[in-house]
Amino acid sequence: DASPSALEQRYLFDISSLPEAEEVTGAELRILRSLPENRSLALSPEGTFHHLLLATCPGRDGEEPRLLDSRAADVLDAGSSRWEVFDVWEALRDQRGSSLPGELLCFLLRIPHERALLVAFSRTQRKENLFKEIRDKVKALGGPRFLEPPDPGQEAYPKRRRRRTTLAARSGGRGHGKKAKTRCSRKPLHVNFKELGWDDWIIAPLDYEAYHCEGVCDFPLRSHLEPTNHAIIQTLMNSMDPESTPPSCCVPSKLSPISILYIDSGNNVVYKQYEDMVVETCGCR
Repeated sequence: DASPSALEQRYLFDISSLPEAEEVTGAELRILRSLPENRSLALSPEGTFHHLLLATCPGRDGEEPRLLDSRAADVLDAGSSRWEVFDVWEALRDQRGSSLPGELLCFLLRIPHERALLVAFSRTQRKENLFKEIRDKVKALGGPRFLEPPDPGQEAYPKRRRRRTTLAARSGGRGHGKKAKTRCSRKPLHVNFKELGWDDWIIAPLDYEAYHCEGVCDFPLRSHLEPTNHAIIQTLMNSMDPESTPPSCCVPSKLSPISILYIDSGNNVVYKQYEDMVVETCGCR
């Protein structure tokens, strides 16, 4: 935003994209500080350090700015930069809980023009529908290219398909005899957000190991697969008459979360934990 003076920078953040149902557990204002063109700007009287003053903006009801932080920062060398991190959780919490909550969160910093990010940490008791959130955010960012299934006439991931075909040819194909069958177990599944086209809004991680479950659930079921009583009965029925009863399924029995740092539709940096993202163990169900 336009600064009232050469030494004052105003930062406005749209916090309307933070759901009210979520509990904000923290917030940081991150300033990427670099050497100003005019070295005398914001220097201490002794000229040895920069004096950083962070405050809230004046309220619409005439409320005076409130000092949030005051610190001394070393003078940077030419061509170098450094992140300054301010804890602004209290300011964000007060704004969300005020009688006149606004959609914009404003800060004043006594420093020459620098770029800034607002990082919000949130926690929710409900399980997030990750695909729905991704779809909404990518639409807002104007990148709906992954929302529709690929054209059946086009070959998706040709290299991966060729590799699988080669492996199948070497092993003589699948399903030929008991040796070709593997029991239910956890297999690798590497997820690369860049390959999915999500790296323009997901900051970290850009990839992770999700794993998946694969294999047969045949009789007798192993105890480490923790089969349900229903799965045991179904597997027994399948062993007696495969035509009448399908086998039980190899599925995740325990999953763990991962945390994702991303840019939301309000251009805020959000750090959120998503449940059920990594397969820890597999079982027959």
